Amino acid sequence: MRQTFSGKRIYITGGSSGIGLALAKRLASLGAHILIIARSLQKLEQARTVIDREKRSCDQQLFTLDMDVKDSFQVANKMAVAVKDFGAPDILILSAGINTAADLFDNTSPQAFEHEIAVNVGGVRNPIHALIGPLRRSKGHIVIISSAAALFGMFGYTTYAASKSALTGFAESLRYELTPAGVSASIVYPPEVDTPMNVKEAKTLPFQARAVKNMSGCLSPEFAARQIITGMLKKKFMIIPGRLTRFLYLLHRLTNGWLTRLVSDAVIKRATKKGGV
Repeated sequence: MRQTFSGKRIYITGGSSGIGLALAKRLASLGAHILIIARSLQKLEQARTVIDREKRSCDQQLFTLDMDVKDSFQVANKMAVAVKDFGAPDILILSAGINTAADLFDNTSPQAFEHEIAVNVGGVRNPIHALIGPLRRSKGHIVIISSAAALFGMFGYTTYAASKSALTGFAESLRYELTPAGVSASIVYPPEVDTPMNVKEAKTLPFQARAVKNMSGCLSPEFAARQIITGMLKKKFMIIPGRLTRFLYLLHRLTNGWLTRLVSDAVIKRATKKGGV
C-alpha cells in the first residue's frame, strides 16, 4: 500500500475536517504529497498541523488552498495555479459537502435547496472540470464522496439525498467518458460518519430521521478513510464503507427496495408515536 501512494500528488477538497481530513492524514502516512482545499484559512492551518505529524518523510509536500468549490470561476483560476505550483494531481478526492437543510421538505426553502445542490453537486463538478486536462495527462483517479442517503433515501433528507443521488448519475456518465483516456473514477457511499457536519445537521434533523439513521450505525472518520483507501487500491467504482451498510444495500437491491422501505416506514411510525422521546 505504501508503495502505491508514495510520491503521488493528491488533491482533497473538504480536506480540513471529517472524512477529507482523515483521508489526508492516512495518505500522508503512506508517503503521498497532499493538497487540502477548504474555505476557511484557519481550519486549513489547523488541519495542516495535524497532517504534518502523519507524514512519512520530511520530503513530502503539504499545501493548503482556500477555495469556494461552488464558485466555478474561482475554482478554474485557483486550480490552474495549484497545478503550476504543486503539480498535476494523480488522485483527486472530492469530499467537500454540506447538509444544512436536514429538515422536513415542508420547512426547506428554495434558497436552502439550491445552495445545497450548488455545494454538493457543483462543488464536485467544478474541480473535476478545472483539472480534467491534468488528470488525463497523469491518467489519474477521481474519487467522489457521496452518501448512503443516495442509495436508500431517508426521512428528512430530501435535499441532501437529492444532491448526493445526482452524483451517482454524474459519476457513472463521467466514468464512461474518462475510461478510454485511462482515468479511473470511484464513488463512495458512507453511512453516518462522526464529523462536524453531524453536529450542524442535528440542529434541524427530525427525530424520525435520527431513528432511521441509527439503523446503520456511525463510523469513525479514520475507519471510513481506511475502507475508502482499500477501495481506491482495487480501483473499485462503487465503494461502500461499513459491513452493515453493504448488507443493507444488498437487501435493498435484492428486494427492489421493498424490504428497506418496509423497515424504514415501521421505524418512522414508531418514532412518530413516541414523539421523539
